[in-house]
Amino acid sequence: MNLLRPGLSRFFVGCISLALVVAARGVSAQAIAAGTASASPAMPSLHISPVMGFNFSIDYTAQHNSATGWANIVTPELSYRWNRYLSADTSVPWFATLKAFVPVKTGTTTTDELESGNSLLGDTDVSGHLELAHKDLTYLLTTSVGFSTGNTRYGLSANTTTYNITNHFDYSVGPFTPDIEIGEGDNSTLANQTVRRIYTAVGPLANFQVGSAIDLPWNMSLDLEAYEELPIGNQNVYGTVTTKSKKGKTVTKQVLQGTGEAEDNGFTSELDVPLGHYVMLNGSYARSLIQGLDTASIGMTWTLRAPKIPKID
Repeated sequence: MNLLRPGLSRFFVGCISLALVVAARGVSAQAIAAGTASASPAMPSLHISPVMGFNFSIDYTAQHNSATGWANIVTPELSYRWNRYLSADTSVPWFATLKAFVPVKTGTTTTDELESGNSLLGDTDVSGHLELAHKDLTYLLTTSVGFSTGNTRYGLSANTTTYNITNHFDYSVGPFTPDIEIGEGDNSTLANQTVRRIYTAVGPLANFQVGSAIDLPWNMSLDLEAYEELPIGNQNVYGTVTTKSKKGKTVTKQVLQGTGEAEDNGFTSELDVPLGHYVMLNGSYARSLIQGLDTASIGMTWTLRAPKIPKID
């Protein structure tokens, strides 16, 4: 169910995005005048290279979705950072194994059956980042473009070129770094990259997030977020979307390949545990409230050039 009219929602997102950019420019000017070095968030995204010049990383994730089961995903990423403000990266996920509901036609009848897939690509993601900081306040503008290189049959592709623009603000208070995000685009995969979904929704979409990162002992960190992905126009959905029954006790699986809407909201949590200088162990859990899905994953990320882990007294 849409909570906002499409015109009002688009206007709301646009106004707040513009206000955030203007405010961030003021923060940047103060930082430059004071000669303050850029401070990274307590839990920076893996899509932002922490070192100057080229960098390369490989992420392996084993993910379990309550609707389709296990998937094994390998994501190589190439990045480049020009200075403390500007960076860019590109990545393409490779699904070594996964299960998905796909349409199977028998005569004149089409049914949706759970099938296993092997060695399948997802869409290529190219992102640019502008990071501005002043003392404990950090603003991050991320512009992403998705290219249709993935497998549409298994819900791994938007089947067209897509985009997303997201504004991120966070403020460090002791071990806590509360954050807020607001963005707009036309691809559900680009709107939230924490969890690999079993579908791709393409169409006007506003994305929101609020939560906090928490610094833990031994350089570990925990990120807790609530999110909302709100369609502000018709969606073309590739893959499987789950819906609750009227009694809320069962989940109905359906594959949509035409026009429809795929609103999603819920909670995500992610724990990062550094294993030495170049390797990060991570685990995550996501609960989709509106779709009734649980997604859990465990993975490991290796980075070619990593900053030294600061010592905690």
